[in-house]
Amino acid sequence: MRQFDCVSIKYVREEELLLWKIKDTGMPNFCLQGLKEFQEFCNWVNTYFSHPDRPLKFIVSGSEHHGIYNMGGDLAFFLDCIRTKNTEKLITYAHLCIDAIYNIYSSFGLPAITIAFVEGNAYGGGFECALAHDFIIARDQAQFCLPENKFNLFPGMGAHSLLARKIDRVEADRLIRSGSIYKARHLQSLGLIEKVVEKETSTAILHQFIAKITEQFNFEYHHIQCKKMVNPLSKKELLSITNLWVKACMKIESFDVRKMEILAKAQARKMKASI
Repeated sequence: MRQFDCVSIKYVREEELLLWKIKDTGMPNFCLQGLKEFQEFCNWVNTYFSHPDRPLKFIVSGSEHHGIYNMGGDLAFFLDCIRTKNTEKLITYAHLCIDAIYNIYSSFGLPAITIAFVEGNAYGGGFECALAHDFIIARDQAQFCLPENKFNLFPGMGAHSLLARKIDRVEADRLIRSGSIYKARHLQSLGLIEKVVEKETSTAILHQFIAKITEQFNFEYHHIQCKKMVNPLSKKELLSITNLWVKACMKIESFDVRKMEILAKAQARKMKASI
C-alpha cells in the first residue's frame, strides 16, 4: 500500500474500511504542500479501491495530532499572499482546498460512506472538512469554530454550501456570523454531529457505528445519495464561492490583517501546547 508524507493509511479489510489520518508533523492545517499531496492521495484512493478485490464501504478521516483534528487554513500563507497581492498563488491554494473538500464530499468517486472522526478541535477549514463528510463522530471535548469573521472575512471552503444543506439556514447563518467556539454537544443538538463520545470509548464506538451501518448499508448509502440528489452540491458552486473569498482577501484592511496575525500566532501557541 502506498505511503504518503502528510497522511497515514490503514485499511481494515474485514470492515471494508479505509482510515486516513493527518500525520503528526508540523502544524495540522491545510498547507500548500499537504494539499498537493492530498490531490495525489485522492486519485490513489479512487484507483486502488476501484479494484473488486479491495472492497470498501467506509472512508474515515482523523488526525494523529493530540487534541486537534485540523486547524484549518494556513494563515501565514494567507498573510503573505495578501501583503504581496499574489492573487494567483492564493487562487491555486483555494482551488486545491475545494478539490480536497469535493473529493471527500463525493466519497473519492467511490460507492462508500465517509465519516469524520473528530477527536480534537476543528477550526475554519478543518470544520469545513469535517462537514464535507456524510457523518461526524466527535469526542465530547472537541471544539468547532468558523473564526473568519474575526478578521472581516468569511469561510470560503464550503461552509455556506454544506451548512445550508445540513441544517436550518438561520442556524447556519448564526454559526458563520458568530465566530464563536462551539462544543460537540451543541452541534449534535443542531444535527451536524451524529455521535458524541468520551475519549475512553471513542474508537470502540466508531467501530460499533460502522458495524451498525453495515447491517443496513444498502439503505444508508442510497439514502445519502438521495439527499445529495434532492439538494445537489456542484464543484462549480464551491469554486465560485472560493473565488469570491480570494477577492475578499485582497480587500481587507491593515487592521484586519493584524487580527489575522494575532490568530496565526495563537494557533502556533496552541500547537506547541498540544505537543
